[in-house]
Amino acid sequence: MGLDEISIAFLAALTIGLALTPLARMVALKSGFMDRPAGRKKHMMSTPLLGGVAIYLAFTAVMLGGMFLLDEGKASMISLPWDSLCILVVVSGGLMTLVGLLDDIMNLKPGTKLLLHTLAVILAGIFFIVRGASLNVFLSERGMAWLEVPLTVIWLVGITNSFNLLDHADGLASGTAVVAGILFTVINVVSGNYHVAFVSAALAGAALGFFPYNSNPASIFMGDSGSNMLGFMLGMVAVLGVYTPEGSLREIAIFSPVLILALPILDTAFVLMFRWKAGKPLFGADRNHLAHRLMRLGLSHGQSVWVLLSVAVLMGIPALVLPTLNRYQAILVFAHAVGIVCLFSFFMHRAEASGKDER
Repeated sequence: MGLDEISIAFLAALTIGLALTPLARMVALKSGFMDRPAGRKKHMMSTPLLGGVAIYLAFTAVMLGGMFLLDEGKASMISLPWDSLCILVVVSGGLMTLVGLLDDIMNLKPGTKLLLHTLAVILAGIFFIVRGASLNVFLSERGMAWLEVPLTVIWLVGITNSFNLLDHADGLASGTAVVAGILFTVINVVSGNYHVAFVSAALAGAALGFFPYNSNPASIFMGDSGSNMLGFMLGMVAVLGVYTPEGSLREIAIFSPVLILALPILDTAFVLMFRWKAGKPLFGADRNHLAHRLMRLGLSHGQSVWVLLSVAVLMGIPALVLPTLNRYQAILVFAHAVGIVCLFSFFMHRAEASGKDER
């Protein structure tokens, strides 16, 4: 496996996604599987909801094709055989898609969703361990290997729900998945981790195939089936990725995926902080996400999404150079990214406060 196969994976998933999304929309319209305006939902018309299934099917088609058509190729930098990796991402991604689909149909309670997400992560972990694989993070060399499993579960469940929360504006979650998937692909290609690069390329292509139909005004939504699957798979790619080539500092490993997935993490942190300060339920629903705030400042729906996607790119690009830096350089880069976030937060808060005073 090499760069050619990874490029084909991206293009194939993109093509299949472009073809399947209109079909999913047609099925949703005929079956009445729609997201109807109500409460905090401000879209004007009922919108088909099966976009997430189209994304998953496009991704799965490429992964199964890769499993049957490609040889092991260049050695992977993870301790999981190629066919086992394909089965892991297809089955676990399918579980998350199913959980989201159930939520779209039954409107599950937050506690029930959290439980189902955790069970899906644990099942994926059991398969991972049974196949003889192990996590390769810097904790194992510091006498804290026992923390690897609980931290991984928390990370996967957390990023899954962060992506679910990020799906509050047309094109935002799918666009973020494209950006993150491409960045994960690049950094794993550079590190020589071709198997994981193939997975992230297929994921980015499938999300990009859906994106044109989901851009404002969206003709189809991904629903929780799509946001759950994309969040979980990006979290999985982050866990399996290799960010510290031989000779570099393994402590830097945690910085790269955090920067690449900064947008969903920040959106979740901001909205939970707002709810906590306002005394509102943490797992409730409101219109205080980043895109909503930008729209209240006068930006259009589309402009707000593109501003946030630009932030995702700007935050993610430094992750590509982190493996080449020493400890102090990496800390400076990460501090620079934190500074950008703080400035963004400060000006947005001041602008909102100013708008309230004028009213």
